[in-house]
Amino acid sequence: MSGVAGILSRRNGKPATAADIQQMLARMRHRARDGASWWSDTIITLGHAWLNTTGEGGPGPLTMAGGRLAITADCRLDNRDELLARLGIRDRSVADATLVMRAYLNWGEACPTYLQGDFAFAIWDSERQALFCARDHFGVKPFYYHASDRRFAFASEIGPLLGLDEVGSRLSEHQISGFLAGLPDDPQSTAYTDIFRLPARHSLTVTDSQVALRRYWQIEPSRRPLRSDAAEEFRHLFSQSVRNRMRGTDAVGAMLSGGLDSSSIACVAGLENTARRKPKLPTFSLIFEKGSSMDEKPFIDAVLGKPSLDGTLMPVGNYAPFAEFERILEEQEGTFLAPGLSLTRSIYRTAGAKGMKVLLDGHGGDEVVSQGHGLLHELAIAGRWMELWRELRGASNTYGDGMLGMYFKFLTVYGPAWRIAKLRGMAKRIVGRLRRGPAPAPRGWGGLVNPELARRTELAARFHRAGYMPSSVSASEALTHRWILSTGLVPHAFEVLDKAAANFGVEPRYPFWDKPLVEFCLALPGEEKLNRGFGRYVLRRAMDGILPPAVQWRRDKIDFTANLVKGMVGNHRDLLDRVLVSDAGLIAPYVNLPEVTAAYARILRRPDEAEPLDVQYVWRSTSLSLWLRQVKLGGSHA
Repeated sequence: MSGVAGILSRRNGKPATAADIQQMLARMRHRARDGASWWSDTIITLGHAWLNTTGEGGPGPLTMAGGRLAITADCRLDNRDELLARLGIRDRSVADATLVMRAYLNWGEACPTYLQGDFAFAIWDSERQALFCARDHFGVKPFYYHASDRRFAFASEIGPLLGLDEVGSRLSEHQISGFLAGLPDDPQSTAYTDIFRLPARHSLTVTDSQVALRRYWQIEPSRRPLRSDAAEEFRHLFSQSVRNRMRGTDAVGAMLSGGLDSSSIACVAGLENTARRKPKLPTFSLIFEKGSSMDEKPFIDAVLGKPSLDGTLMPVGNYAPFAEFERILEEQEGTFLAPGLSLTRSIYRTAGAKGMKVLLDGHGGDEVVSQGHGLLHELAIAGRWMELWRELRGASNTYGDGMLGMYFKFLTVYGPAWRIAKLRGMAKRIVGRLRRGPAPAPRGWGGLVNPELARRTELAARFHRAGYMPSSVSASEALTHRWILSTGLVPHAFEVLDKAAANFGVEPRYPFWDKPLVEFCLALPGEEKLNRGFGRYVLRRAMDGILPPAVQWRRDKIDFTANLVKGMVGNHRDLLDRVLVSDAGLIAPYVNLPEVTAAYARILRRPDEAEPLDVQYVWRSTSLSLWLRQVKLGGSHA
């Protein structure tokens, strides 16, 4: 993990000084544990904060072609052999950033389509007087920027940009309403109106006269014919992805929760270390009290029975979700949709203290491999009711829903007697929207937002565009799968985890988010994703002989809600009373206070029966209040 930064003077704007770029790098010193450097040439200055996780010789920026090109990059390329061959490069030790420049020389602005891995980079082309920037396919690496007529500035974090004189710190109401509604629907905006993000799978070309944004890739299924044994092909692609993410350093560990995803990664990585005659793979696990809803120690112990793993167990005692929260908000540079971040952060802290530079993470297994729920709709639409019954009998055990209730819902929506009623209802809704505009927001997503703020930020229309899966999508497993992978929650999660890990000198790497693996999973038929009630079925089959059967075929999912409620009410009652009651005026312009007050009262009255929606109302309102206090002290304003 590294950090990139730079300033380009436009339209006779004042060129950046050494002090400007040094100030930006200073705000990212936690990313520069192995050094920092900068490069300047008339109107452009590039900076690089370096954490050496790819085994290369030193920090950037790097130059090429007699100084025509200069690059600052936070990248790890996974298809190096392919690129070396296509570009005719014999020196196998060439740095990833240099490979990116060679790709740019060869393919121009189409070069990101030839790259695989995680990257965020900026290339200065002095011949064209253009700055070319790109972000990886899924948004693993962050890239923020500010653009004005006189200057373009970018960085891996927001803080270095806020420190520049020209950049305002006015808060974005649009982002605040989206946070409260759990709707990261805008891939470009940030918490500050003057700062934007480069979306995943996009490039940006900046010249004196324009800033042009282009999408270079779209999430699509692989076009290659599937092999007869999908599990064998999955195992090959997955193992290759794990190997790619172990490249560059021996200081590699893995998170191990005891779930299917992290356990698969840890076991495959452990086997890789054994094959290379390396020491056991260090793993890091949170351990909750025996008998609690969060206790996964039996599954963790089963995985740690593998001789290739060396486990570090971290007991979680009296969980306090808002402990160190002011510090976490500083790291995150705003609010975030991750109530359990403090727990993940403790893993980063321990791993960093033990010398880990890279931590393999099972994040995204559900989304990439898919639970296959779209298959249930396909079976109902096709009238395959007995097959639907068999799948629901297994799937209902996973999520605790009654099988008969789930089956009746499908009969209601797709059964023959209901199709005419459904078509009539659809026609009425379409006519109603044409007459009245978007339907009012249901309590489930918009009830937390102050109605006036929701109106000003057009939240109802935004939600109906991006906040729920259209029925035309949910009726198809392939479309459902692609829709889930394309939501704003994907890059949002990566940005949150990146900032948290960077503060402890750790780079998270995500084997499930590998481009060939994602494309392969998208192309799979629904039966390979959901079978006999087992979601991510192809992954389970692929892990035969690698995972302990108790983990490979486990159905249950951990529900974090009860632990969050216990921690908030048991350890932060005074804080909640203050921010939600006595000092509620600070958040009143943003939240629907009567709804928040009612949700808080219900939680206090029956904490053991707290509804997830009430918990989210209280957690998000408290988070917003603490952040607004922090911003107010820093001088920003909404």
